[in-house]
Amino acid sequence: MHRRRRAGYVSLPSMLLLLGILSLPGSAGAQAPAGELSLSDAIKRALEGHPSLRAAAHGVEAATAGIELARAGFLPRVDVSEGVTQSNNPVYVFGSLLNQGRFTQADFALDQLNHPDAISNWRTNVYGSVPLFLGGRNYFGYQQAQLSRDASEQARARVEQEVVFGVIRAYNTVILAQEAQSTVEVSVRTAEANLASAEARYDAGVVVASDALAARVRLARLKEEAIAAASHVQLAYAALDDAMGVPLTQTFRVAGPLEVPPLQYEKLDGLDTLARERRPDYQQAVLDEARLEKEVVKAKGAFLPTLHLLGNYEVNNHYFASQGQDSWSVGVVLNLNLFKGGEDRARLLEAEANHRRAMALRERLASAIGLEVRDAFLALRTARERLAVAQGAVAQAEESLRIVQNRYDAGLTTIVELLDSETALTAARTNLTRARYEAAVGQARLDLSLGTLDRTRS
Repeated sequence: MHRRRRAGYVSLPSMLLLLGILSLPGSAGAQAPAGELSLSDAIKRALEGHPSLRAAAHGVEAATAGIELARAGFLPRVDVSEGVTQSNNPVYVFGSLLNQGRFTQADFALDQLNHPDAISNWRTNVYGSVPLFLGGRNYFGYQQAQLSRDASEQARARVEQEVVFGVIRAYNTVILAQEAQSTVEVSVRTAEANLASAEARYDAGVVVASDALAARVRLARLKEEAIAAASHVQLAYAALDDAMGVPLTQTFRVAGPLEVPPLQYEKLDGLDTLARERRPDYQQAVLDEARLEKEVVKAKGAFLPTLHLLGNYEVNNHYFASQGQDSWSVGVVLNLNLFKGGEDRARLLEAEANHRRAMALRERLASAIGLEVRDAFLALRTARERLAVAQGAVAQAEESLRIVQNRYDAGLTTIVELLDSETALTAARTNLTRARYEAAVGQARLDLSLGTLDRTRS
């Protein structure tokens, strides 16, 4: 015999299900935990000390130093040397005596000229040279250094965008894992209530033993899912730590529903052009191509003569720091390489090939960016369409479960139908959470493909 329910009666499974829904993140009445880490805070932490950003910054520093290195090619070079030599070589002795200002009449004696005593000469030399013309190699080398610095800046900007995207994805993955865990926990509590109800009905002789057995099997399966869900939450937090560039032992609390940002681009038209204008890695490819074009011009300059202004000042002493004699010389040297074994020709061919290679790689990157933009745009559109469908599916599954629950409480259906309805509701909620995640991350992915994702994203 089935007992008639009283008006306004709410079964225990239905009550637990309602409480579980209210306890889901983002549900009415839910409170944010203390010490909550917002998305903007997570991005800020990553930008402050992520190892990838530090490495990119050091690359910019190295490229900036390269500009100073190239600028040095325009400036004079000055070298100072101090050395001492002792020898009895006749020519050396004769020249050293002259340089030291100690040559006398007695030094003209034939025996003294042919068999001189050994002499020491301390020589202090200051040598300088100024490049007057190098075939444009120093000028184009300086331009190359500037282009390399600009390219490294673009590389750093791209790394920053990738870090921001990594944080957004990891942050939303944490929320996804937590909401999935909450959904499973609600299902576990509902299954426990169903099992208790089925066992009570079996004891009362209202249902058969298979009802309790079916409820027990579903509860066991849901408990396994709850264990896996808890593990996924821990792993998601570790992935967020890694995305922020902090130790994996950091403990941060993330709460709140998956926020779906507003749609920014309605059409695909023009996004390819926008991406080529904004993508730092594409601009880096353009700069690398320009740098290698300068290398071609610089290689051609090797066939031109070079012109240097030279200066020399020296002091020769018999003893260290003693009174000696100084001298100086100034001159201009023109050098023209007539034959170098074909080295300059080979360098020119190499530079031209590298330039053509850079052009081809830039074209390939442009095509890859276009494909990436299309993929991200279509994936985002699909995710937002799925989100609307998933929201309706959850509402329908909740209403279906309410009806089946009432029928089961009234003894008009079996527990199998009830469990199927609960499974359908769990699946619908899981699909809704996944759709929100894909829509939220999909927008960030589209921004990344367009090169518009920046540090202000929150």
